Amino acid sequence: MTTEIPREQWKEFFDNLSKELIDWETNVEVISDNNGAQMLSEGLPFSGLTFEDSEHPSVELTVGTNPDDHQAHTVFDQRMVAFENSGPGPNGVLDIEDKDGTKTLVTFLRPFPVLVEYVKTEMISM
Repeated sequence: MTTEIPREQWKEFFDNLSKELIDWETNVEVISDNNGAQMLSEGLPFSGLTFEDSEHPSVELTVGTNPDDHQAHTVFDQRMVAFENSGPGPNGVLDIEDKDGTKTLVTFLRPFPVLVEYVKTEMISM
């Protein structure tokens, strides 16, 4: 089920998503009429979202954990934000659409494998 997020809730929504899904494995894709579908990254861990609410609002998405695989993508003048849950838990697809109709899709696949192994190890050692 896809839920459109009201504009007045964007900051809180992005802050919460950044906390809940930190280090989740992601795919990031941009879809536009001019360039078609472009994969920006595949399999990188989610680092967070920063929302700037100003005359020209922007959302900065960061993925990756070190300089070799770190990537940032900024969406300016967004007009719509939606989230589609895709099963149990918080996984799903974040859809940010700008005023020109370009969509940035962030697919949250699963907790990053290193994080899952760390949690398993911690649970076993308790």
